[in-house]
Amino acid sequence: MSLQYLTETRRKLHALAEISGHEYKTSEFIVSELKRFGYKPKMIETGVYCDSGSGKGRLAFRADIDALPITENTAVTKVGFAAHDGVMHACGHDGHTANLLNVARIVGAKSNVPLRFIFQFGEEGIGGSEVMIERGVLDGVDEIYALHVCPELDEGEVGYCYGGMFAGCCEFDCAVKGVSSHCAVPEKGADAVRASVEIANAAYAAAAAQNTLINLGKIEGGAARNIISDSCASEYTLRFYDMNKCEAVMMDIERAALACDDRFGTTHDIITRSVYPPLINHALAVDKVRALMGEQAVEVAPRNTAEDFSNYLLKVCGCMVWLGVGAEGRRSPLHSNTFSFDERALLTGTDLFMNIIAERAA
Repeated sequence: MSLQYLTETRRKLHALAEISGHEYKTSEFIVSELKRFGYKPKMIETGVYCDSGSGKGRLAFRADIDALPITENTAVTKVGFAAHDGVMHACGHDGHTANLLNVARIVGAKSNVPLRFIFQFGEEGIGGSEVMIERGVLDGVDEIYALHVCPELDEGEVGYCYGGMFAGCCEFDCAVKGVSSHCAVPEKGADAVRASVEIANAAYAAAAAQNTLINLGKIEGGAARNIISDSCASEYTLRFYDMNKCEAVMMDIERAALACDDRFGTTHDIITRSVYPPLINHALAVDKVRALMGEQAVEVAPRNTAEDFSNYLLKVCGCMVWLGVGAEGRRSPLHSNTFSFDERALLTGTDLFMNIIAERAA
């Protein structure tokens, strides 16, 4: 029954794929399923949550429900249930959601353990967890777990990591304004491109000094090769495992930008788009996963990707684990247009969550 439900549900969700903050049909489907199981779901924007059982100290599980603006390569994934062009569950959130719905289906709305099932919107870059936490989704919760599919691990494996599992992420822009002039008379201009290059060099140096990772992914400026630019815009991402180091790097970048203003006669504006804290697993929760999953549990190294499940772990004890979905012919990376998996891999995810619930009930 679990495999049938997981397969059918994952494929329905895959075909519904919607981008962050616009998961309207997805959340409508989740609500209808939860009501069918006897729950009374509540909405937070396009996110959904519901409770089973009563009492203090709820055990919570979280799944993310959004997709990515990617067109699926169905010639490779060979699925007959792909979403419309331009949106794809390339990060496996359809699997996360199907798994949690399956657990809710098995448990039912009258558990003897107080539970909360969280279906979070907007994980991919808009920080939906912050909104859901601010709106009370963790009220009464004292422990929380989540999983993320992983094509590098084999089906049946659960990857655990003590401490920092995912890096924190600060995405920011640097807009520099200058004065345009002909390159033959540079003293009449203020070179925004040159200032931006200097700021970029300083940013990389500051990140290296703090043992963090920075990337300048996009830069736009200038009108012609013989014209001093009056504007330049740069887009960065900074990855880190210590918020203090993030703040130190950003302060160094600001100081470098101020120095460039003095040197080149430019002005600047650094705009922070989003900040995710590093995801730091709690040792007691990781110990529990290892004990419950036995030989299926394998240790994995931290990654410099980001996950906004980190915000939950700042509030309550818990951890995230990797769920292996890799198999021969199915190793395409997350966020690629060829990512896919066999729903049988989700059975291990259901087993994990049910084991955690059983351990709490014992």
